[in-house]
Amino acid sequence: MTRTSQFARLCQDLPGQQDGDIRWRVRGRFDAPTGRSWLDVEAEGPVRVVCQRCLEAFSLTLRVSSTLGLVETQAQLDAMDALEAEGQGPEIEYLVAGQRLDVPGLVEDELILALPYAPRHDVCPGDGDAAEPPRRPSPFAVLERLGKD
Repeated sequence: MTRTSQFARLCQDLPGQQDGDIRWRVRGRFDAPTGRSWLDVEAEGPVRVVCQRCLEAFSLTLRVSSTLGLVETQAQLDAMDALEAEGQGPEIEYLVAGQRLDVPGLVEDELILALPYAPRHDVCPGDGDAAEPPRRPSPFAVLERLGKD
């Protein structure tokens, strides 16, 4: 578990103090028949965002569950990307795994990708209090009556 505020890149464009906890887990696995290595990344936790409808801040829970394929070289990564671009490869994200991997940085990258572009409340506060504007009659209502004669 990591304090949300410790993910500096995630928090840089978010409003105010980020005081939640992000629970995360990264698990590596090896598939012997294919010789491929995988990382399963899971993370969940709250962040404060600004609703793009009403401009009020609210808490949004980010959830990440992804599987990343590991390759040894940049050339292998480029080959996998080329296959995917041609529609021949699987739609799996790959990354070059060196001797050391910045695991918290990887988790932060996945959380950043999970942030919605335009976060919104399901129902904005105060929406129920506002009176609905009066509806004007449709200018095409006259045409509807003409067709019935």
